[in-house]
Parts: sequence; C-alpha cells; structure tokens
Amino acid sequence: MDSHSYAAEPTRPRIQIFTFGMLQVIREGAAVTESDWHTRQARQLLKILITERPRPVSTDLLIEILWPNSTPHAAATTLRSAINALRNVLEPDRPNRAPSRYIVTQAPGYAFHLAPEIWLDVEVFDHLYNRAHNATDANLRLQLLEQAIALYTDDYLISDPYADWLQTERERLRERFFNALLMVADLYAESGHYADAITACRQLLARDEVRENAYQSLMRFQAESGDSAGALLTYERCRTLLSEELGADPSPLTQALHQRILNGEISPRPVVHTPLNPAPVMILPGVPTSSQPVELPALTLLTVLDAGFPEVFVGRTQEMTLLQERLEHALHGRGEWLLLQGEAGVGKTRLAYQLLRQASKEAATVLSATCQALERDLPFAPLADALGRYFYNLPDAVVHNLSFGALSALAQIVPSLQDRLPITTPISPENAGTAEEHRQRLIDSIVSTIVMLAKLRPLVFFVDDLQWADPDTLAVLNRLVQRLPELPAFLLMAYRAEDLPENSALVTFTHTLNRLQRDAQLSVPRFARRHVQELVERHLAAPHTSEPALSPDAAYRLGDLLYETTQGNALFVTEALHNLDERLATSNVDALTALFDPPGRDSLQPSPRLHSQRIQEIILERLDRLPTDARAVLNLCAVIGRDFSLELLESAATLDPLGGLEALLERKFLIERPDERIDFAHHLVRQTVYDQLSLLQRRRLHLAVAEALVDLGQGATNPGEISFHYAQAGSGHRLLAAQYGVQAGEKLLHSYGFRQAVDAFDRVLALLDALPDAPPELTRRALQGRGLAYESLFDPEGVTTSYRQLQSWARAHGDRALILATYTRLTTVLGLLGQQAESNEVLDEFLHAIQLADGEAPASHVLVDLLERRRRIYRVDEEEDDGVWTRYQPAPPPVANPEADILHILEPVHAVAPLFEYGWVLLVQGQLGEATRILEAVVDLATETSQPSIASAAYHQLAMTARILGDMEQSQALNEESIVINRAVAGATGELGSLLPRISSGFLSLHAGRLDEAERRFRRVIDMLGERAFFRNYRNSAEIGLGLVALARGEVEAARRRLEAAQADTINIYPYTYVQALLGLARIANLTQDATQRDQLLRKALRFAGQRSLLEEYMSVLVTIAHLNVTTAPLADLIDSLLQYVTAIHLEAGVATLQALRQLSVRA
Repeated sequence: MDSHSYAAEPTRPRIQIFTFGMLQVIREGAAVTESDWHTRQARQLLKILITERPRPVSTDLLIEILWPNSTPHAAATTLRSAINALRNVLEPDRPNRAPSRYIVTQAPGYAFHLAPEIWLDVEVFDHLYNRAHNATDANLRLQLLEQAIALYTDDYLISDPYADWLQTERERLRERFFNALLMVADLYAESGHYADAITACRQLLARDEVRENAYQSLMRFQAESGDSAGALLTYERCRTLLSEELGADPSPLTQALHQRILNGEISPRPVVHTPLNPAPVMILPGVPTSSQPVELPALTLLTVLDAGFPEVFVGRTQEMTLLQERLEHALHGRGEWLLLQGEAGVGKTRLAYQLLRQASKEAATVLSATCQALERDLPFAPLADALGRYFYNLPDAVVHNLSFGALSALAQIVPSLQDRLPITTPISPENAGTAEEHRQRLIDSIVSTIVMLAKLRPLVFFVDDLQWADPDTLAVLNRLVQRLPELPAFLLMAYRAEDLPENSALVTFTHTLNRLQRDAQLSVPRFARRHVQELVERHLAAPHTSEPALSPDAAYRLGDLLYETTQGNALFVTEALHNLDERLATSNVDALTALFDPPGRDSLQPSPRLHSQRIQEIILERLDRLPTDARAVLNLCAVIGRDFSLELLESAATLDPLGGLEALLERKFLIERPDERIDFAHHLVRQTVYDQLSLLQRRRLHLAVAEALVDLGQGATNPGEISFHYAQAGSGHRLLAAQYGVQAGEKLLHSYGFRQAVDAFDRVLALLDALPDAPPELTRRALQGRGLAYESLFDPEGVTTSYRQLQSWARAHGDRALILATYTRLTTVLGLLGQQAESNEVLDEFLHAIQLADGEAPASHVLVDLLERRRRIYRVDEEEDDGVWTRYQPAPPPVANPEADILHILEPVHAVAPLFEYGWVLLVQGQLGEATRILEAVVDLATETSQPSIASAAYHQLAMTARILGDMEQSQALNEESIVINRAVAGATGELGSLLPRISSGFLSLHAGRLDEAERRFRRVIDMLGERAFFRNYRNSAEIGLGLVALARGEVEAARRRLEAAQADTINIYPYTYVQALLGLARIANLTQDATQRDQLLRKALRFAGQRSLLEEYMSVLVTIAHLNVTTAPLADLIDSLLQYVTAIHLEAGVATLQALRQLSVRA
C-alpha cells in the first residue's frame, strides 16, 4: 500500500464515527454508551448533520424531522437542549458556553464540522473510492477498492430504514459500493482470478437481485473461465427474476451476450487458481499495519473424533467421490453444501473428518462445530464455540485487519473476542434497534464473519449433530446456504436420521434444503461385510498393534464374526477393536481368543461368541480396566454432560483430577480440543458411563457441578445448566433449580429462544408445584415469562392458559394491577392472534370486573376508554336495513397522556399490550396524530421488553397510518418492516407473525392493480394457516382478498362465493376487510343490475363504519358510492359529514379525496 493510504493512520483519532450499519461513536477509545447520549434526539441530530455535511441544516427542518407535532416554541427549546446534549457527548470537557468545534452554529441552523481528529467511515469510504477511480496503476486501484468494500459492512444508518432525509445519501453510497464491486470484479478477471471476480458479482446480486449489469458481468466471467453452462443458468435466473420482480425482459445487451455464449463465441481464457493476497483492510483507524498484506493463516480445527484409528479409512469410496467433487467446486469459487444423515455411530463424523483433512492439505480454512444436547436451549451455541476456537488460534495482527463491523457484533456471543479487538464497543440497547433487529444482526454478523473468512481463504465448515441444533443456529446455516454460490466455501452438515422428528426446526431446515437442491442429502450406510474385514485386516497390520500376526484366513474369520456381531455399525466395530487392543495388552492369547469366547463343550460346531454383543457392554469392559481415580474423574465428566473447561473439572472434583484425566486422555475416553476444553471421544461412551451410576452418585455429582458453576461466576451467563444440575441433585435443591430456571427462561426470552423459554418455565412450574413454601414471586415470573414466550410463538392456547393461571395467582395474592394486566394482555393478544370471539369474551369479562371494583375511581382512564371503544367497534351488526344512509360519527377525544396513565398502574412489560390496543383504536377511529405517537412509543417499549409480536403489529398499524395519509410507498415500507421483524423468529412462528402484514400488503397490491402479486400474498396466508383451527380473522381476511381479486378479473361467481362466506362470520373480523367484503358484494350486485341489493349492502357498510367512527372504512364506502353512481344516496351530505372532520384533523389526503368525490358527485 502506498504511504498515502487513507485507511492506515499512524495514530488513533480522538473520535471515531461508524455509520455503515448502525451508528456507533467511539470517543477516546471507549464507546459512547446509552447514558452518555441522554436523549434519543441527540443521536438523531448527529445522524442528520453528518448526512448533510458540510452544509448547515436549518432549525425549521430539524424541528420538522424530529418534532413534527410540537408547537414551534416548545420544539425550538427542545432542539437547543438536544444540540447541547450532542455537543457534550462529542466534547465532554468543553467549558460551559464555549463554542463547539464539531457541532457549529451556522445560519440558518447547525452544521457538522469534520475536524482532523475525527475519523468518519463514510468520509474514508469516499476518499478510497475517489482515489481508486482516478488511479492508473491496477494493483493500487484494486487495493483501494478492496479497502472501500471492506468498510461497507452494511447500508448507511440502517436503524432508520425509512427516513426520507437520508435516502439520497444511502442510495449514493450503495451505488458506489455496487460500482466498486463491479470494478474489482473486472480487475480480478483481467488478472485471471475468475473465482474472485465471480464472487464479487454474486456479492452484489445478494444485495440487489435485479441488478442486470451484474448478471452481464457474471455471465461473461463464467464463460471466459470455461463454465458456459453456469453462464447460461445465470441468464435463466436473471430472466426469471426480472420477469417476476419487474415484469420485464432482459435488455438487448444481455440477450446478445446470451446468444454469443450459446454460439460459443466467447473463448475461455487462462484461469489463475492461486488466491490473491487480500489487500490490507484497515477498518479501525489508529492500529498500525505492516507494509505487506496480512494473509489469513490456513488454520485447521478438526471435529472431535475418536483418535484410535485416524489413518484407517475404509468402505466409503462412493461417498468420498461425491464429497471430493463438491470440495473441488468449492475451492474454485462455486460454493457447495451437503447434509450427511444416518444412524448414530454409522460413521458420519469419520467421513467428514476424512474430507476435512483433505481440505486442510489444500490450504483451506477448516472449521468444525458440534451441537450438544445440553445446549439446545442456547441460541448460536455451537457456532459461538466454533468461531471462538478459531479466533483463539488467530494472531492479533490478523484479527486487527478483519472487518470491525462484523467482529464487534460477533463479540456479543464470543466474549473472548472482545479482548482481541483494538476497541471495546458495547452497543447500547437503543442503538441495537428492536429486539428482533438485534437478533437479526447477530445472525447477519455470524454469516458475515464466515463469508469474510471464505473470501480471504477458501473455507470448509463442518457442523455435526444437527439433531441437537437450536433454531437460531439453523437460521444462520439457512442464510449461509443462500450466500454459498458466491463463495469459495463448502458447508458440510450431519445429523442422526432417527432423531429428526424431535427437532421441528431441523425438519423445516431439511425440507428447505431439499427444495433448493435435488441431491441435498447423502445417506451414510453401515459397513458391508467386506468393509469390516478390510478394517480388521488393516488394523492388525498397523505398526501400533502388538498382537501376533494372523493368517489371512484367521483375519478374514475375525472380520466376519465382528460383522455378524456389530452389523456393520462403524462405532461398534471401532469399540470392539479398542477392546481387543486393551485385552491383548494384558494377556498372551491371540486376537481371536482375546476377542471371542471359545466354543462351548456341548457345541456340535465351532460358534465363537463376542464377549459382548452390545456396545454398552463393550464400553463397560473397557471401564472395568480403568484405575480408580480415572473412573471417578470419568463419572464426573459424564455428569457434566458436555465439553468442559479444566477449571470446571478442578472446581467440581473432590480430589486432584490430574492423574485420572491423563489416563483417560491416554486411553482415548476423552479428547483434548485445541481450545483446551475436554470432550468425550463419543457421546455413547458418556451415556454408558452415566447410565451405570447409581442414583445417589448422580445426585452428589450433579450437586458438585452446580456449585462449581456458581463458584466460577456463571450464574448470570449459564443459568440453564446450573438449574439442570440442581434439579438432578435431589429434592433438597429444587428451590435453587427453580430460581436459576426462571433466570434461564428470562435469558432465553431476550435471546429469542421462545420455544426453549416455554420449556424452561414449564420445568420451573413443575418444580414449584412440589415447593409450597417457595417465594410466590418465582411463580409469577415463570407464568409471566411463559405467557410472553407463547405470545411470540403465536400460540393462542398457550397464551390463554398462561395468563389465566397468572390471573388466578394475582387474585390469590391481591395484586389488582396484575389482574388488570392479564385481562388487557389476553384481550389484545387474542385479537392479534385472530381469535376475535375469544378476545371479545375476555373484554366483556374485563368490563364486568372493573364495574365491580368496590366503587373505586377507575384504575386507569385509558383502560376504561379503551374498553368502551373496543366494545363499540366489535359489537355485532344485527340492525335491520331501515333505508337510512348513516352519517359519520366522530369518536370522543382520547385520554390525555395515555402512557403515563397506563404506566402508573402497570409494569412496562404489561403496559405494552393496552397501549398498543389504544393506539390501534384511535387509529381506526381517525385520531391519527395521537395514534401515531402512541404506536411509536409502543415500538420502543415492546423492543425494550422483548415482545416482538407486538412490535411487529405496531409497525403494521403505523403502515395503516401511512396508507390513510395517502403515502402508499411508506405504508408498504413500514409493512415490510413488520414482516422483517417476524423473519427474525425462526420457523413457523415467524411465518405466523407476518400474517397481518402480508394481508395488508395484499390489499395494497390489489388497489394498485397488481392482481397476481395480491393473489400470491393472500394464497400464502391461506397456505400458512393450513388446517389450523385458530387465526380465523386472518383466514376470513385472506378469503375476502381472494374474492376481490377474482372480482377484479371478472370471475363474478367465484368472487361472490368467497365474499359471502367470509363476511357471514360477523365476529371473527377485521373492520377494514369486513367493509371491503361488503363493498365487493355491492359491486357484484351492481354488475347484475340488482340496485336494491346494492344499496342495502352499501348502507350496511356505511352504518358499520359510521357508527363505529371507522374513518378509512367510511371513506372507502363513499368512494364506492361515487364510482357506482348511486343516485339514491345523499352523497353530498355524506361527504360533508366527513369533510368537516378530516379538515379539522388536517388530514390532507382525505380532504383531497373528499373534495374530488364532491366534484364528481356534482358533475354526475
């Protein structure tokens, strides 16, 4: 790198500001924390001023962006306070009233001054890009572009995805990033490094799948590298995506390139397979780098394997051929993945081990991870372990030259990595965005780290025992699979076929992979007879064996008998041979006599019998030969139940475990991993040892392990394991098990392990049932946590059961606030889950409970107002048609300061639901300003209390606000934000959480005339619901949407059937879709010239919306009346009844619509 490279400053700047991704500020080497900011507006001010730098931003514009609903005087005061807070964040030592160096007052407002002591990532990115653009030397240009690309860890300020004020800057930087990728791709191709060029194109397409010039480059590079078939497949993918997403065909240029490839007009060019040395990527300013590029070392972290016979490998010729082909593809830039499946002990891990050794010889990075049964409740556990071991072995000089953005996020699950980073950067909860965004970024950071490692050196990653994988680990692997085509990487995974049904997330994952690729899985069979015979022969001939040589006939006979006994299970065969070695070491008999009993005296023919025909007995025979101290250590290790540190073993052991541990390592019962942790050679050995322990032995050892974990300070970080061991230690320790179990469940709620959290709380409640004197607070926390978990899992039965039990507990303990909270949560959540009938029943029960509250003043004015509004909205419309065209009836004004009113009686975790419900009813009743403010507060509060289902729903309601205001693009964007939140939850839970946003998106597509898109969205909802008896609101709404699609296509009878069936259910409805159904039927009646039926339906829709103050629905009815030219309706009077109200609330879009309708009615 030349001496002027912007990325390698000799000293660390005073302030570093990272804007690619989420905003992070580092001051004097320490991260600016949550408490340092004082106010969210100070952070937003910095984002705005940086985006507009060096131009000043007027005070009026800042107020309009940050405080649109405040009075000018109040907003000006708040702005000055926020400016002062921001200045104090950046310059805490600035004297009072002294001018700021960085946030300067400049007419007509304020500006951000980029002083020399400030390092700003976007400024560095632009500088590198501009220098690369002007550079004439290809090598220098490539280095500069690679550094710029490395800086771009994510889009600009992604925590503000829909802010208008930064869209232009975000798109500018995004375009520069894409151009940089295309330029480096061209430079790679010019030097013959086609694998790197293809990877750069795929990296671009992973972010923008309809970028046609990237497809053109990718096709050209594939053809020039000799992969014409791949280039033709790329064209087909391009054509399909352009058609589906844009309704367009490839450009003439793309089609011409396709034809040239078909005609064989592009000749292959020489391909360089030697990987390029990566340019020195200096993300962190102030960390010295050498003048030579730092190359990622070829580290190899093999999977844990019984090391008894590492060189003997037989019987897998066909399987290895397939694996080697895929490895070859991966090492040359065409990423691959494969699932190995087979029974326990069949040899999946040994097969993978053989491939990993070969990959190591090819100078690839080799990583391995193993899922553990005890860690199924710990999100990302196997990945955190694997990456932790990898970075443990990586030199500091290399770590400092990797992407800071990815590593700083990864450090949240690999704590040891924090000490390796030049700067500690804790991310505040507010900076982290919503809880779902935080989880999503953790997934992205793991994937980004693996992708980054693969780009620096070809990578092979093996993940074993997926049957014990947590859903979050599977989510990472699923996303990694999507990125593999662009990488020189091979992802190999293995699981036990017999355990697949017990892991629903794994079932979904395997189905997904099977859809993506026909040969997604490779079944690993047992050894055939000849393979066992070969294994025995090669083992007996190995230098380490000391037994007398056997004749070929005797070796054949030994292998034959061993096969009959083990039926070809590789682990059983290996254990039998271990047994053979140990017996021969203590006797003078030959191999056959050592391994088999002689025939009985009464036998008519020789019939040798293995000393044990079951693997457990073979292992037990080996155990009997262990010294006493080694057996004691092995018993303790079996109770620990997973890989462990030496510190834990020493803390839990009553005697010095060193001597016994050395014997166990020497005899291959245990294996020492590269990260200095200890593990069993195979889990069946551990299980056999554990099964042989008496109940008293188990209890004592579990207690020792639990107390050791507590003594080692793991109470906060590992409460689930501590709870497990206390629970196994006997009845006298149940209370401690329950206490740590509650902590474990609450920890899982914050790490998005909702299903695991339910299991943890269920275990706690079962323990507490046997502990009548336990602190009542434990029961409350367990029931409350279980209810929150079931909410996020979208499980109506679980929600109802949990909150009914919590309600009973609250009554028994006189907790009136909690009683109110359980009612509000049940009412709100059941409505969100599509159980409107059940929600209404709870609502009536709640109103009755409030009325019986000893004549006290209302516990909450908001709750009383909310319940009355809800009852008004959801009362069944049973009125007969009286011929009256109902005028709009505005709702009463909302309660002042609703957040304070609710939080006065409810904890924040319980205040979220009623606040959300209140925001929603105000929204549908047209009180948009207050509704928007409440819903935005709900998003923040739901995020703080880890309630993703309500955060998602709040975003959806904010999307409705944008739709009412006429901003369809913003509405769609907010709706997508709701869907994104639910994608952060793995499996069916995330799918169910996205139902309502999908329905809303379907109606937006319908109104925009995109019928095929609307139909796909509605049918997706129906498909996701399947045969579920719940979610009736959603099903009815999707059916109404499909009916309206059919009507728009002229399929009148099909439309009538769907609409009549859906709107007949007058209880399980959403007001908007119910009115849309009535309007659809009215249009059908108009088509069939049945004016009487048409008018009755329109009056019914008008009455339904008008009496309930449903603003958007009432306006929709007026629009339909005008478009159908219903002369019997007093349209002008109806418009005037609504126009006065929408004018008063400054709803400009509504005013424009109504005025246009009035002119239309006058002309008619």
